Amino acid sequence: MIFQHIAHRDTPMRKNHFPLLVIGLSIVSGTAHGAVPSAAAQIEQAASKAAQAEIRTMARGQGWGKYGVQPETVLPPEATALPQCPKTPVATPTPGSKRMLYRLRYDIICPGEQGWALTVAVKTAVNLPVVVAMHTLERGRVIDSQDVVLKVQDIAPLNGLFLTNPQDAAGQTVKRRINASQIVTPALLEQPVMVERGQNVLITARLEGIEASTSGEAIKQGRKGEVIRVRNTSSQRIVDAVVVSPGVVRIIAPAR
Repeated sequence: MIFQHIAHRDTPMRKNHFPLLVIGLSIVSGTAHGAVPSAAAQIEQAASKAAQAEIRTMARGQGWGKYGVQPETVLPPEATALPQCPKTPVATPTPGSKRMLYRLRYDIICPGEQGWALTVAVKTAVNLPVVVAMHTLERGRVIDSQDVVLKVQDIAPLNGLFLTNPQDAAGQTVKRRINASQIVTPALLEQPVMVERGQNVLITARLEGIEASTSGEAIKQGRKGEVIRVRNTSSQRIVDAVVVSPGVVRIIAPAR
């Protein structure tokens, strides 16, 4: 329709508009085919993909389930002066760098003799349903299912220290005060005391497929999984044993 419209005008009008038409078509043509990405754009794309792939691997390994990630590449000033890479740049984790979710470092390399290398950081926000406190939980409280709930939070600053299942918190004791809506981390919890000092306990042992048990006395208190010393009531020998449940311990070392 553009050519038909111009063809009906007189010659001077065609001479005045034809150069503009050519320029316009050139612009449209260049836009349609897409501009070649700059080195900065290539770096940002390579780093972002690498960060998302690393987080995806972490999510699968830790069983996160559904999550969202927002990467932001921090480009150093020299990135804007680099020439466009003729090949796809390769991004690898920077050797020796700590893999902290909120700031991941990558070496971006443009292959080839005329290539270049650059180190960049990628800041991320990783949104994931994690365990948070429904209300304030005071020190010493044993958590139950009504105390915690799942809520989407940015877990990048936590460096893996969070819970994704409320059952992992239930039954544990609050080690330090937890405020309402605060993310519940393993550092804030501890197993409840299952054996008190001086308490009568059941000492169990297993040797060559044979199980035996006897009564004893705990020399110190202990939580599940902790090793404590107990005295065999019958022999008066002191042994090391691991706490397995309330009032029950299992020998892990020969009697003295």
